[in-house]
Amino acid sequence: MHHFLLARLTTRTPHFGVLCHNAILFLNSRTLSVSNTKYHKGGTFNSFSIINSCGLSPKTALEFSKRLELKNPDGANAVIDLLRSYGFSKTQLCSLVKKLPSVLLSNPDKTLLPKLKFFRSIGFSSTDLPTFLVRKPTFLKSSLEKTIRPCYVVIRSLVRCDKEVVSTLKHGLWHFNSRNVVNNSLPNIEALRQLGLPQGSISLLVANFPSVTFMKHAGFVEAVEKVKEMGFDPLKTSFVMALKAFADISEASWKSKLEVLEKCGWSSDISLLAFKKHPQFMVSSESKILKIMSFLTKDVGLAPEDIARCPALLKCNLEKTVIPRFAVIKILKRKGLIKSDLKISTFIKISEKVFLEKYVTRFQSYEPLVLAAYKGQKSN
Repeated sequence: MHHFLLARLTTRTPHFGVLCHNAILFLNSRTLSVSNTKYHKGGTFNSFSIINSCGLSPKTALEFSKRLELKNPDGANAVIDLLRSYGFSKTQLCSLVKKLPSVLLSNPDKTLLPKLKFFRSIGFSSTDLPTFLVRKPTFLKSSLEKTIRPCYVVIRSLVRCDKEVVSTLKHGLWHFNSRNVVNNSLPNIEALRQLGLPQGSISLLVANFPSVTFMKHAGFVEAVEKVKEMGFDPLKTSFVMALKAFADISEASWKSKLEVLEKCGWSSDISLLAFKKHPQFMVSSESKILKIMSFLTKDVGLAPEDIARCPALLKCNLEKTVIPRFAVIKILKRKGLIKSDLKISTFIKISEKVFLEKYVTRFQSYEPLVLAAYKGQKSN
């Protein structure tokens, strides 16, 4: 058996061969008894090599092998093989075992397989599922029938399709239980439906902002009231974006950011108009707002009211988006290749791929400096 385990180990990590061989010899006196006598009658087997085969370093594998009470190698090996068959790479296996070592103690057929099949049945792809479970390994500990499936049923009742359920699960940075889902989400969504929010907006909220959907009802209602007071139309998706912003910002933070914007030249009326155009910019930190405002007014020469017409600027990454794009646009305007009165939103509210195609690749043959300017500013 030791020869088999050592072969499995060294096949996957040949450069650890000598070290692992020595570790196995050392661990012979420390491993746990095997309950299944078909492996070693009254003897022991080595759990180190099984854990190490997941991709963990010998040091980490040694640490976990002392903590896990593996009864026999078949169970742990079956878990590893099952996870691999569902698309887990060696790196993902390593991350999963680090976060949840006890997964190796799971019953692969009775515990893990039904959960993996369920997640695949609702739309997780073979590439998405391993990534999801590595980020949220507690799902592998939760009961399928008592927690996972009931949560699915509730979430599915809030959205339009399984694809949006999958999106909800992916966007959630927490692990919920069925009680939280029922107690919080149902009354929260009912409050929105009473306001007349269309299903599209509700799906947008649930699938993309589950932290808002499942927040405590009292706080949710308070945020909804603020959005209503601001005059947002429940029939438009901007209502959801404003709700997300108010759910993320405390009253004190809201007032503090208004003061920062006032110092940058915005009146309270301009700030509120900008918020109605792009509510999410108020979620940016005060330091980020100040840095972007400073660059746009001092380096680019924009007036505060020009920035207010495109408040999405204050949500962008200064180094990776704002500075490189303005550098390219400046060159193109100077060469007369684009209109001098081009709206900021035209080149800010697009993806990097579209920007490169529309403003860099397209003009590179006319003005080679555009690519150098774009890459140079991004690297700087």
